[in-house]
Parts: sequence; structure tokens; C-alpha cells
Amino acid sequence: MSKTRTILVTGAAKGIGRAVAESFAGAGGHRLILLDRDLSELEGWTAGHPARESIESHFADIADLPGLQRLFEDLARRHGQIDVLVNSAGICDENEPEDLDTWHRVIAVNLSGTFYVTALCLPLIPRHGRIVNMASILGRAGKVRNTAYCASKHGIVGMTKALALDLAAQQITVNAILPAWVDTPMLRHELAVQAGMAGLTPEQIQRNARRKLPLRRFIQSEEVAALVRYLASPEAAGVTAQSLVVDGGAGLGM
Repeated sequence: MSKTRTILVTGAAKGIGRAVAESFAGAGGHRLILLDRDLSELEGWTAGHPARESIESHFADIADLPGLQRLFEDLARRHGQIDVLVNSAGICDENEPEDLDTWHRVIAVNLSGTFYVTALCLPLIPRHGRIVNMASILGRAGKVRNTAYCASKHGIVGMTKALALDLAAQQITVNAILPAWVDTPMLRHELAVQAGMAGLTPEQIQRNARRKLPLRRFIQSEEVAALVRYLASPEAAGVTAQSLVVDGGAGLGM
């Protein structure tokens, strides 16, 4: 691997994606390409970062294939190579079993969008490149009112395993991370909705949630980012086709 690597992160404005971007930016020696639908949030963070000269931000709706194609044509002209791809963008809309609209929206973003970005990035990934896909513990389990989300994350796990075999001859590794109970705006929003339905305060629902976890705490985004950094490191050259769980023991070793 070259000393200065180009790293592309989707969903980089908030949550895990932001933590991944911060982790690589803080380490230095990287050129970051960050994508998100919330460009103002992304640019606000980038503008104040000490490494801002090596960071570029772009609006991207990963479900919009024509828009992504135009973006990657530009990236190919200007950069020519992307050493590490981190697919972190996603949505977690709940749905009733017969809710077709939410099904199509979640699958379009989480599964098709992840595939689109990966397919467009592949011509730019050199030998020994890395791909890390952000799935979820719900890529192995089910949850009430989450048929769309569970299907999308199960799909990402399956895509990761198959793509790892496709790219093994090029020494490109492909792995998935399956987080759960990560302290992000997404989790806090979900718990706030549950609190309202149960007649509890957000603080009460969060306290109840922590009590159910063996570690008695939520996972921090930085902990997930550290695993991404490992999978992108020379030490992880032999790790591929894996689905690595970071859940504080919530899945009981699932």
C-alpha cells in the first residue's frame, strides 16, 4: 500500500460515518473523499478540521445511480485511485409488513445504494485495496417492524461474502461490520420514538436499554471506527469475507 492513501467514506456527515472520517483524518497521511446527503453538515465539519486541505466533501444520494455516475466520473479524472472504500451510508426507517413504500426506499438506499457505490468504485480500487461495508446486527437477526431494514442488512452481509471471493485474486479484502446499540443520532431518535410509544422519557428508555446490555453501556462510534481502521491496515491483509459484530455482547455471541 502507498503511504498516502485515498479513502472514500459514504454517510460521513454524522454517526459512524463521521467517526470513521475523523479517525482517518486524525491519523494523517490520508486523502479523504466524504459523501453525504447532508452536505452543509459535512462541509461545516470539514471547514474547521486541521487536515481540511486533504479532505473533500460531496453531496451524494447513494440511491441516485445517475448522480453517482457523474460524481465518480469526476473522481476518476481527478484522483484515479481509491485505496479504501467505507460504505457507511444508510437509513433505518421502520415499516409495517405490508408497507411497500418504505420497503422500496430502504432497499434502494441501504442495499442498492451500497452496491452502486461499490460497483462504481471498483475500477478505481488497486490491488491490495480495502472495502468495508457497514451492516448491522440485524444482518443476522430479525426485529418487529423492520422487514425492510433487516432484509437490506442481510443483503449487505451476503454481498460482502460474495464480493470478497470475486476480488480475492486481486488481494482486495471485503468485510462487513455489524454494529448494535451504537450511541449515534440514529439510535437516540429510535429510542425517543420508543419512549413516546411507551410513555417514558428518553432518559428512562436509554437507561432501560443499557440495562439489557452485558457491558451496561452503548457502543461508541469511535469504537466502530477503530475496527474500520484495523480492517484498512496492513495487519488485516488476511481478513476477508468476514462479518464482525460490535454490540457490547447484546447478541450473546450470535
